Amino acid sequence: MTKTKNGAVFTQRWVVEMILDCCGYDSDLDLVDKLVVEPSFGQGAFLFPIVQRLLESMKRYSKSPELLKRSLRAFEINEADVRYCRLGLRKQLVNFGIDRDLSEEIIDSWLLEEDYLTNCQLGTADFVIGNPPYIRGTAIEGERRKTYIKTCKTMTPGTDIYIGFIETALKSLSVNGVMSFICADRWMHNAYGKKLRRLIVDQYAMELVLKMHDVDAFENRVSAYPAIIQIRNAGQSQAVFATLSEQFSSSSSRKLLSWLREEGSETLNDEIIQAHKLNYWFDHESSWPLTSPDRLAFLNELDIKFSPLQNDDTGTKVGIGVATGKDEVFILDDPNLVEGELLIPLVMSRQTREGKISEKNTWLLNPWTDDGSLIDLEKYPRAKKYLSSKESLLRSRYIAKRTASEQWYRTIDKVHSRLTSTPKLLIQDMKSSIQPVYDEGGYYPHHNLYWIISDKWDLEALGGLLLSKPVEIVIDAYGVKMRGGTYRLQAQYLRKIRLPNPDDLDSETIAKLKLAFRTNNRELANDASLSAYGLERTPA
Repeated sequence: MTKTKNGAVFTQRWVVEMILDCCGYDSDLDLVDKLVVEPSFGQGAFLFPIVQRLLESMKRYSKSPELLKRSLRAFEINEADVRYCRLGLRKQLVNFGIDRDLSEEIIDSWLLEEDYLTNCQLGTADFVIGNPPYIRGTAIEGERRKTYIKTCKTMTPGTDIYIGFIETALKSLSVNGVMSFICADRWMHNAYGKKLRRLIVDQYAMELVLKMHDVDAFENRVSAYPAIIQIRNAGQSQAVFATLSEQFSSSSSRKLLSWLREEGSETLNDEIIQAHKLNYWFDHESSWPLTSPDRLAFLNELDIKFSPLQNDDTGTKVGIGVATGKDEVFILDDPNLVEGELLIPLVMSRQTREGKISEKNTWLLNPWTDDGSLIDLEKYPRAKKYLSSKESLLRSRYIAKRTASEQWYRTIDKVHSRLTSTPKLLIQDMKSSIQPVYDEGGYYPHHNLYWIISDKWDLEALGGLLLSKPVEIVIDAYGVKMRGGTYRLQAQYLRKIRLPNPDDLDSETIAKLKLAFRTNNRELANDASLSAYGLERTPA
């Protein structure tokens, strides 16, 4: 990504004008009586257009230039940028007919050579608008980084500084005030944005997300996954999500703005703009999906109508197989090495690749009792002899060093042996699509397999649903896709899947889902899922 040393990436003028229009900073309004804050004005990409609208509003409403002093606060820590903008603003005000001495007084009140993150006034701004700097947390000077983390609770040592700018901007808004930034959107999806997502869910309203990764929005080409993010200090209501193609420009921005102002028009879809007005925004701190607007609206609908896969009402749970910490010790091909009662049939990921469990005589040496304590090796002489021969290897593990010394022969995870006999679906972690495998109750899963058990679901019918398009859309939106199109099908993403109540499904739908699962027929699964979810279609 192209940066100056202060993290500046300058926004094109037409993009700035669009942002001002979107958030309502319009010269048709009495802007003199509003306070707008620019938190990092750099060389004035936002500052000069903001002032132009402010001056036009002053003239429209016949306000005294003296009153302009209260209408804008702009922060910048780069002395050269402050000097540059001071000269430009002086010319802008004088050309508008304001006395030179008064212009200087106004500019003195506007421009603050201060750090926004530590010097802004909270709860006072009607608008906070701009392009916050892009600086990795590790690139911020040590003491300053500590100050930021102390001040901005959503920041961590590794987060980009713009996270702190979003938090500070939100906290500086007056009631019904609005923040509109162009910044990277990765915080909406990645783990480091969790605290910020929580803050927004609890206290603010997400109004607008314009995903513009391919749009030529900056003076220099960047690879920062940019989006326009608009958030209001109000209760959550309708939110707009749009994906803009690389052809998006000043002319197409006018079409988007016109649609945003239309009543009753929920979607806008053409080759350049794909947009949807959503009934609500996501009400959780976990990852917010950044998929197509059509799919996002679909996910929105699923979240409203259906319950998550892991659900106490249906007794459905998701978990991961056992991590031993030393597979070469705890996974055995020879059952005679230890006592038989310590052996559990183990299923490995490679045994599920064909859609069913392929037979393999592999056992897990289980060092745990049913009550969750470690076995007494004195009672198991063969196991004691075998594990003692591996003692130095087992003691070198992190888990052995972290726990009591007498627990040197433990596995990382405790083994709950009753899972072996429980019917379950197995999901391979690294896969291009979900391929559930049914275990009627005979195996314990290894750590690169996820398992699903349920009190109410017919697991074969559930397996059919997991093959369907609605589930694929959820996984595609939330899951991490690796090179080659392989998904990480981890428990955190599986738990995002929304399901109808199995009691609400008729026998014909159940039969179709079971057949789809048994025959691995995704087309039949898609057809049956429409009935199961009460849908007419699923998005492309």
